[in-house]
Amino acid sequence: MTPAHSRLTGRDKEALAIQIADKASVVGRLMLGEIDNWEVYLKPATTDYASLPRRQLKAGNADVRKRLKKEIDAFYSHNFVGLSNEAILTLYDDVYSSRGLELPLTEFEKRYSKIKRSVLKGNPTHLTVSITLWGLKFLFPEDILSKDIQAALGILIESKGIAKAYQSEQHSSVKNKTEEFLPHIRRIEFAQRAIVLSCFNLVESYLNGLAWDYCQSNDLSLLSNRKAKLLTDSSTASIRDKLLKYPAIIVGREGISVDGATEFLDIIKPFRDSLVHPSPFSAPEKFGGYQKLKKLYELDYHVAIMAVASAVLVIKSIYSIVGGTGESPIWLLEIENWLSENGAKSS
Repeated sequence: MTPAHSRLTGRDKEALAIQIADKASVVGRLMLGEIDNWEVYLKPATTDYASLPRRQLKAGNADVRKRLKKEIDAFYSHNFVGLSNEAILTLYDDVYSSRGLELPLTEFEKRYSKIKRSVLKGNPTHLTVSITLWGLKFLFPEDILSKDIQAALGILIESKGIAKAYQSEQHSSVKNKTEEFLPHIRRIEFAQRAIVLSCFNLVESYLNGLAWDYCQSNDLSLLSNRKAKLLTDSSTASIRDKLLKYPAIIVGREGISVDGATEFLDIIKPFRDSLVHPSPFSAPEKFGGYQKLKKLYELDYHVAIMAVASAVLVIKSIYSIVGGTGESPIWLLEIENWLSENGAKSS
């Protein structure tokens, strides 16, 4: 008990105890997604508890002791490791000041408390902790990019289904309905390109995340300068080097083979390069023996689905190599399910 707290009257102590409990309760409810507006969240900070009627204070204080404290302690002990009352109040104030909170996990845990790994559900430690009116969320690139792929697949299949209705008609008839079907063709082509790009972004973000996680928990001085630079300078390392070398560095074993790497790099990557670096200049000897614009024009539904399947295979293989829990990262499961349900039979 602080000297200032010891000078409080019994009434003031009851008011303070209720306010502290209310703050702890409301920040917990916010993380659970049970708060619908900021006025509710801000109430414990704006209420003059000391001016409440004595009977209300006593009843509130009794409720804190008998019920609310147990519920609060149960919530925080289930989700956090040793989260103190002081840290809870600091968290309340930080969320209060910004109407929300976004912090990298490492910074969050330094400032408040360690989040139990069972709550993270296998998500990477480079994630960002987000607390808003939507509740407690974990943000990280792999999850966002996997959802981009899912969204693009949805657009692709929906528009492809609509456009299919025109395929049985005579060309002369279809030519008169351009305004009807052309928007769906545009959506198909857009989705196909978006899928290929997102697949490469997903694989690269996964590899970058693995490198970051490794660097946070390992002594890089034990690596050669070349390997350490490859891990820490991800902006200059090529996707080929990352895909072929990161897994071996992370597990400390040479001769690692990633399933699907050859297809991903030699077959799918040229399509991605044609999108990222489109060029009409003819230099096949420089671009791996192919014309970039030709790849751009050849990118179709089958290439898009191949890119998804190839990315999934590569990620699952690396995940197994580095000792991931289960067969796949949790953020990859929906794409895997889509492939098993639609990939083989949709055309």
